[in-house]
Amino acid sequence: MHSDILTVKDLDRYLPAIKTNEDMRFKNKLSEGVFLSDAIDGLVELPDESIDLIITEPSNGPKNEKTKKNFPTYTNYLDWMEVWLTESSRVLKSTGSIYIFCPWESSGMYHSLLSKKFHVQSRITIERNNENSDSSKSKWENELFDIWFATKTNDYIFNQNYVVDGKIVEDEKNQDSKSNLWFHLDYYEVINRILKSSSFKLNWVVDPFMNSGSVGLVSKKSGRRFIGFESNRDKLLLSMKRINEGE
Repeated sequence: MHSDILTVKDLDRYLPAIKTNEDMRFKNKLSEGVFLSDAIDGLVELPDESIDLIITEPSNGPKNEKTKKNFPTYTNYLDWMEVWLTESSRVLKSTGSIYIFCPWESSGMYHSLLSKKFHVQSRITIERNNENSDSSKSKWENELFDIWFATKTNDYIFNQNYVVDGKIVEDEKNQDSKSNLWFHLDYYEVINRILKSSSFKLNWVVDPFMNSGSVGLVSKKSGRRFIGFESNRDKLLLSMKRINEGE
C-alpha cells in the first residue's frame, strides 16, 4: 500500500523538481516526465501523432480544471471535454488507443463524445469500490466502473498483434480472455492489462489527468515511457514520489 502522506523530507526533495508548461520541450523530441499542468495545456504541447496510448480518469462533474469552479453551464463543460478529446486524437498515432475510466453516471456521455473523434471498440466493466457511497440511501450499492476503449483508426495494437480493418493479423497463443468483464483485479492489474493489450515496451503513454500517478507508476514498471499532467500541486508531488520510489 502506498502512503498518501508527504513528509517534510519528501517536500524538500520533490518541490524543487516540479516541472511546468514552461519546461515542456516536446516540439522536436519527446521526453519523459510529469508536469504541473492542466490537461489541455499539456496536450497542446505534444507533437501530432506522437503518442501510442492514453489512459486516464477525468475528474467527475462539470468543473473547470484550472479554477476548480463549476462551469457556467453543462454545455460549457461538454465543450471543454470536446477540446481535450480533440487534442487527444491529434497527438495519438494512427495505431494509438485511448482508455477512459468513468463511473456509470457519465458513461453514456463519454460514449457519445468519443464516437465523434474515435472508433469506439468496447466498453469494459470492472469491479471498483465506490468511496463516496452512502449506505444510508435506499438504493443498490454501486461497485461497477466503466472503461471506454477507443482507437484513432481501425488499424491498432491489440494483444501485441496488429489489427487491420478490425481483423487480427496474427493470433498470439495463450492470450488472456478478451471478455469485457474484468472482475477480481486490483487497479494496478487493470492498468497493466491495458498496457499489455494496447502497447509495446518503450511506447509512449500519456495520462492527462494524472491524479496520484497510478498510470505512470505501472507504465514505468512495465517498460513504457510516460508523460503525465496534473493541475493539483499536492497530487503531482505525490505522484512524483510514487513513480520515483515505485510504490
